Amino acid sequence: MKRVVVIGGGFAGIAAACRLAAEGHRPLLLERAPRLGGRAGSYLDRETGEAVDYGHHILLACCTAARGFLARVGASDCVRFQPELRIPIRCDGRTSLLRTSLLPGPLHLLPSLLAYRPLAPCERLRALRAGLALLARGRRSHEVFRRWLADRGQGPRAIDRLWDPIAVATLNAPSDRVATAAAAKVFRDGFFAPDGANVGLFMRSLGEVFDRARAYLDDRGGEARTDATAARILVEDAAVRGVELADEGIIECDAVVSAVAPDALRRILPDRSDVAEAVDRAMTLEWSPIVDVHVWFDRPVMDELFLIAVDAPIQTAFDVGSLHGTAGEGGYVVVSQSAAGNWMRRTNDEIGETVLDALCELLPSARDARCVRRRVIRHPRATFVPSSGSDALRPRAATPIDGLFLAGDWTATGWPSTIEGAIRSGIAASARVERRAEASVSPPS
Repeated sequence: MKRVVVIGGGFAGIAAACRLAAEGHRPLLLERAPRLGGRAGSYLDRETGEAVDYGHHILLACCTAARGFLARVGASDCVRFQPELRIPIRCDGRTSLLRTSLLPGPLHLLPSLLAYRPLAPCERLRALRAGLALLARGRRSHEVFRRWLADRGQGPRAIDRLWDPIAVATLNAPSDRVATAAAAKVFRDGFFAPDGANVGLFMRSLGEVFDRARAYLDDRGGEARTDATAARILVEDAAVRGVELADEGIIECDAVVSAVAPDALRRILPDRSDVAEAVDRAMTLEWSPIVDVHVWFDRPVMDELFLIAVDAPIQTAFDVGSLHGTAGEGGYVVVSQSAAGNWMRRTNDEIGETVLDALCELLPSARDARCVRRRVIRHPRATFVPSSGSDALRPRAATPIDGLFLAGDWTATGWPSTIEGAIRSGIAASARVERRAEASVSPPS
């Protein structure tokens, strides 16, 4: 087989390339940006000299493909998982802990839920019954999740203080925009499974994860080429023949894994093909923004590595200075605002002031601290929304073009738009390449 080309250097593309390299291929990964990582990359901060992630990400313990990828490329130490679930939730000036106990199965959340102070005791009992119903039903339900919750006795306060914070944090959309099936996936595989939702926090920059993956490729004869833009996938007789670069160079190959967003893929596909029609359908997926606000203080301001705020102007805050060990004597906090459509219409100064005011309200130590600098980073198309009917718009890895395979968190992975979904898509696409290669080898006579 000629060399396999992987287009796109995010988690989907790098996962595909690393698996192909492990199977003895020499993949060439093309990334148009000057760095690997895509939406999950890092940049070098000129003032501090440290690598700063464009967006803050976490993993859950149920993200088995992501954990396997990290182990493959020697980056398991970049993420630290909680030994047991412990989520600090700040509401009305008080902190509650959503945590597990020693009870079996989904009952491990029972004591925590029954003591969840943002809800009244009667609301906690009704939430328990809804949780049990979600565990038993809804896996294939296309019903809107908020309607499903309301039908099971969940009032606006319970949805706003329990169900929506989890839906927004994991699906980047509130319950009135996601399908019950997508929410059920999160709760069943994560929060209702023993240790499934234990949070994995990145202790190194995402850029370091990609650096190790790149070294893994290099050591096995593969290559990751940045500042390399694929202009067109060359197809002849319904089969891949190569990739034309923007600088007019042509790379001959007979297998391509495309791991870019649907709109980027559509620009490099032949106009008339079944694949183009499938990508056109995927381009109708609804996307949701995330805004990350990086704030540097003159002193530490958090006593938890992260927290979730309920009924507050901000959602999630991370003590990145402590996580990465880069803040020195100061404090470095990242506030990540999911489903941030309203924030996208505001100026950076307005967003920054809102975040500072909220941090001072939530964190007593921040009131006496001085903000040294801040940066607002917008992600207009951070993730797609797993709304009712969205699964029908997500194509599978194999395509009608021989040798062309699709990857990306927007493809049909069975997971929402997450790092785990992206990595699973890359593994699935590379497995298809390997299966095709095995089929092309004639059996010995």
